Amino acid sequence: MTSKQRNISSRAAKMRRQAKARAVRSTRTPSPKRANFPTTLEAFKMGLAVGHLPVLCSNGQVRQLTYDRIREHLNAAVTAEGEPPLNAGELARFLADSLASGEMGMRTDGLWFTSEDFFAEVQS
Repeated sequence: MTSKQRNISSRAAKMRRQAKARAVRSTRTPSPKRANFPTTLEAFKMGLAVGHLPVLCSNGQVRQLTYDRIREHLNAAVTAEGEPPLNAGELARFLADSLASGEMGMRTDGLWFTSEDFFAEVQS
């Protein structure tokens, strides 16, 4: 085998590797980004009206996070510290702060992200 034949072969192999890598990248779905705040706020209002938010968990499962579950989880946390349960206004302020700070939000694909602690069983 001559030097020229080896170069053509290695060049062809390189081209095949690059084509394969391009094909993999082109079929990969890009990760959704965070939706803008006005869109998130409007979707949050609609989610509360429906009764739940679709949350994408770390294992890829979509679970329904209900307003009741949010309230139960937060009330369990504050009563464990010896405080009285949150009233509706305090709960609304807490959720607004979570949305504004980015602890909770909506992705551009309509799924939500938040702490998975909301899905833990509430200890009474």
